[in-house]
Amino acid sequence: MSAGIVDIATATTGEHVTNAFFDSIGLTDEWIRRRTGVAARWWMDPAEPLEDAAARVCAPLVARHGGRVDITTLIIVSSSTGGAMPGIAQRAAKQAGLATDVLTFDMTAACSGFVYGMISALSLCESADSGGVIVCAVEAMSRMLDKTDRNTAPLFGDGAAAVLLESRNVFRKYRWHAGCDGDRADIMRGEINGGIHLDGIHVYDRAVRMMSDTVNRLRDGDIEPTIVVGHQANSRILQKVREQVDVGDAVFVDCVEQFGNTSSASIPLAVGACVAQRSIPLTGRSILVAYGAGEAWGGGDVVGGGGAFHLVEEPQSLLCEGKRNGLPFVAPHGDGF
Repeated sequence: MSAGIVDIATATTGEHVTNAFFDSIGLTDEWIRRRTGVAARWWMDPAEPLEDAAARVCAPLVARHGGRVDITTLIIVSSSTGGAMPGIAQRAAKQAGLATDVLTFDMTAACSGFVYGMISALSLCESADSGGVIVCAVEAMSRMLDKTDRNTAPLFGDGAAAVLLESRNVFRKYRWHAGCDGDRADIMRGEINGGIHLDGIHVYDRAVRMMSDTVNRLRDGDIEPTIVVGHQANSRILQKVREQVDVGDAVFVDCVEQFGNTSSASIPLAVGACVAQRSIPLTGRSILVAYGAGEAWGGGDVVGGGGAFHLVEEPQSLLCEGKRNGLPFVAPHGDGF
């Protein structure tokens, strides 16, 4: 018996912002798409509390599974809380309908937050009294942005996503790898209303190197991955990672076009969109990897013999492009595969 992901819920709310928004600062749709892959992003209402957005995606998981499994833990990951005390995990748990005897805490690891939360959740699931664990990533990166900054304004979006993990007999043993280098903390930094600052060339090189290395470390010659999802920062980064790793016929997910860089929420938002579009298998081995500020990086290899993802309610009806054998494809609409 081991742990895996059994359900997912996602949400994007607020203003849907296309690249036309940036005409006023001299950036064209063609230039933004070519350099980043981003076509649009969602910016949350500035007045919406982050715990409300988190509860919106946690509540469906509680409703669908709370009577079947004892959900014992909620981990909230976010780069957007601004370091306020208390965090948002306890309020999100209350709004989502969780009991008061639940372990709840906030975690910050920038763009690697979801992966770090997932690694923690997998370990908790294998403890004797764990039950189910929800990992929720909620981000309002628009609240950090200087929207006149040509270097960063078009890159980032907002969103929330939550996954439920639990142990099942059908799941194979997971694997994980993570690392950090505090000496590189200055190459990416940001704060609420203070702007986001990136050393673009350095970040690009490090993101490609560390995510490629993580995928290669998680490769297992006995089982080919079914899907590979990297942090959805930039389509050029994802394509370069794809070129540097051998993942066989795995679907290599790129949903940057629809969401932009949503920091810790990018991986589960991409998975949710692909599940909704039926463009990825719902069973098999998933490799999820990220790189972000701190600097921090890592990944998890989650294998589900009986299904790694089960979606009861479609979270979004958004186009998601996958990469099969290096070529783009979009799964057709409709039921099943």
